[in-house]
Amino acid sequence: MFDSMWNALSPARRLRARHAPLVQWAEARGLEFLARRDDACAFVGEWSGQPVRIDLQPAGRPYLEGWEINARTEVGLSQPSGVVLMNRPLKLSMERWADYLYSQLTNSVQTMADTLPEELRWLATYRDAGWPGPEPAFFERYAVLTDSPDEARVLIDEAAVQALMHWPDNARSAGTPLLLMRLRGKLQMRLQLEPSRHAGCECHAHDLFERLSQRLLAQARELNSRG
Repeated sequence: MFDSMWNALSPARRLRARHAPLVQWAEARGLEFLARRDDACAFVGEWSGQPVRIDLQPAGRPYLEGWEINARTEVGLSQPSGVVLMNRPLKLSMERWADYLYSQLTNSVQTMADTLPEELRWLATYRDAGWPGPEPAFFERYAVLTDSPDEARVLIDEAAVQALMHWPDNARSAGTPLLLMRLRGKLQMRLQLEPSRHAGCECHAHDLFERLSQRLLAQARELNSRG
């Protein structure tokens, strides 16, 4: 009986029910739920007048497996520097990926510039930064790549460090890929989902993304008010 009732629901309703904690989180923040093909879905809207979109979808990068959360928003603040945080196992995977691609490329500098994915340019452009304050375990678990350590320190503040280190029920593996980027006036998070879904961890990641977004948006408003 339950199966027949479940099958009678529309695909959109099934997706809403399947991802109920994320739907509740998103709609409480003014984001609209959109059902997509193949069980994917999205949450779209605006924060402080800037577009935001969060997709739950099959992984879209070779260093991710299964399903991912891909969240991005404009923050209204364009800075020439960049900050990229990723967990250490993901950095190692990217370095192996880079070695493989370099071995496939010709010696043409232009060919390399046109071919290399953006992620691999980060490894060449940014340095693995650290700063006093976070516990050593933080930098053992995460790499922060940047050309401006001072800006990275402002973005990845103590609250962000605590959020990244303490996941609900310790249910998120330190080896499961997580990527957080502030580049060219945008904030983006890519998060590979654990094989055993944990709604608390997924909402926790969304909370982190929202907090960082709102801080960057507040910085942009303050700078714009001065100008």
